Amino acid sequence: MRTKARLIPLLICLTSLVWLRAAAAQAVDVAVVVNDRNPVTTLSSTELRKIFAGEKRYWPADVPIRIFVRNPGTHERDALLKLLGMTESEYKQYWTTQVLRGEAQAEPMALPSIGMQREAVVAYPGAVALVNFQDIKAGMKVLKLDGRKPGEAGYALQDR
Repeated sequence: MRTKARLIPLLICLTSLVWLRAAAAQAVDVAVVVNDRNPVTTLSSTELRKIFAGEKRYWPADVPIRIFVRNPGTHERDALLKLLGMTESEYKQYWTTQVLRGEAQAEPMALPSIGMQREAVVAYPGAVALVNFQDIKAGMKVLKLDGRKPGEAGYALQDR
């Protein structure tokens, strides 16, 4: 009887761990979002890389691009680093160099929460950010990437 009483909590714990691993293994799409007044509806992966590398600085009609990123250690930041093919330290060094050369005024603003990202995207007409697709809020316009929306097969910013 004692053995069965000990096994039940152990089985519950193991089942929970298996469920958590399965949930973590599911794909999570990271959406490219802009201010809802931005006329752009789609980007290529190459254009997106250029934007987040600071190489493309203006939207159509000469609206300055304002990049907002998440803090290190977030899923969105990991997607950004993967997009750019950089480590966190390479990313920091890249932007330090850009600023020192006068090619950028500052590195992109890192925001600690989805709420702050939403406020930034709504407030700045040229804003662009990467956001977990399930965290999309009103005022954020989701762009297609390489002709695909988040959730579609072959979407470029899908991570497992």
